[in-house]
Amino acid sequence: MTAITPPRPANWLILLILIGLSGVSILSTDLYTPSLPDMPDLLATTPQVVQLTLSLNLAAYAICQLFYGPIADRVGRRPLLLVGIIGFLLSSIACALAPTVEFLIAARIAQGIFASAEAVVTMLLVRELFAGEAGTKAMGFFGMGLGAFPALGPLIGGQVHVLAGWRANFVVVALAILAFGFMAWRLLPETRKPDPKALNLPRIMRIYRGLITDRTVLRYLLPMGASMAGIFAFIAAGPFIIIDQMGIATQAYGLYYGATVVAYIIGSFSVTRLASRVSAEALVNAGVAFNLAGGIGVLALVLSGQHTPLTLVAVLSLSTFSIGLIFGAAPMLLLDEAGDDRRGIASGLLGFFEIGMASLGALAVGTLYDGTATPFAWVTMISAAIGATAWWGLRPRV
Repeated sequence: MTAITPPRPANWLILLILIGLSGVSILSTDLYTPSLPDMPDLLATTPQVVQLTLSLNLAAYAICQLFYGPIADRVGRRPLLLVGIIGFLLSSIACALAPTVEFLIAARIAQGIFASAEAVVTMLLVRELFAGEAGTKAMGFFGMGLGAFPALGPLIGGQVHVLAGWRANFVVVALAILAFGFMAWRLLPETRKPDPKALNLPRIMRIYRGLITDRTVLRYLLPMGASMAGIFAFIAAGPFIIIDQMGIATQAYGLYYGATVVAYIIGSFSVTRLASRVSAEALVNAGVAFNLAGGIGVLALVLSGQHTPLTLVAVLSLSTFSIGLIFGAAPMLLLDEAGDDRRGIASGLLGFFEIGMASLGALAVGTLYDGTATPFAWVTMISAAIGATAWWGLRPRV
């Protein structure tokens, strides 16, 4: 596949559009989370079934990225992204109109399928529009910008829920993707010529096999996936712990969740400031260490019975700060390791690991939910330990 040189003056404007597109996908996950405790009664179901609207959405989002990587190489970046935007818009409208929880689950799965196309393409475009130190800085800004959406999501979602009900949150998502989708249609450049051989199945399987057996690739993939498992455990369990168990008002939940995302934004911003002075490897190393410290702290706090909304959020912020560091540096390292010929597939594999493990984290706390914060604490700790073991255990042999 031959690269196309995009118009350089537009690169930073395109970055803002890509942040918006990816941010709306994140909004579709956490804008409605303050509504989760009320939805079992509103939809005549159980908390475990309602949590499937989150975990199955994430599962679809993860699995489809394995397919979209090769498709992005075959048809180009721009066409795939535009199809994803249209499908995401329609499925968001379906979520808002869902008459039953079963219909909502199906619409959320469709939403995950189309959102995953955006995830693959936006990551590729950031890498292909920026390189080297500029690439690390761009990824840091990308992460910092994305952090604003989940910070505002539950805060806005709680207010929307109180004023207009849970369905209105999906209307907000539909309007947002319509706005950013229009800008993408008007301004988004193409960065790669279509590769007619990209969908050759033996070639795809050979590349995937090469990537997942590469120690260096796994060393980058697993810490990213594991850190996502930990934070999505909180996304799934946080409303039940902080609203139901600790008595915080639904409309105030976003303030607590937002504090953890501010820590993530600080981590991402640190990457943009340190990229010219500290290696990407060192940034990831620090992120893994902070994530492990956060996991140990959350488990110790919960098992001691000393957790309050403030103390829980304060310790968890170590983990979310670490994610800003990890995701500000590790994706560029991974995509550079993959090389031009494997980059599209590597981007799909990256998304699969990230969201696949995030889905497992959300599913684990939903399945193990016992009315306490203990399952969440164990999932957070185990996820951090997996990431640390991979990062330090798979270091290149001297």
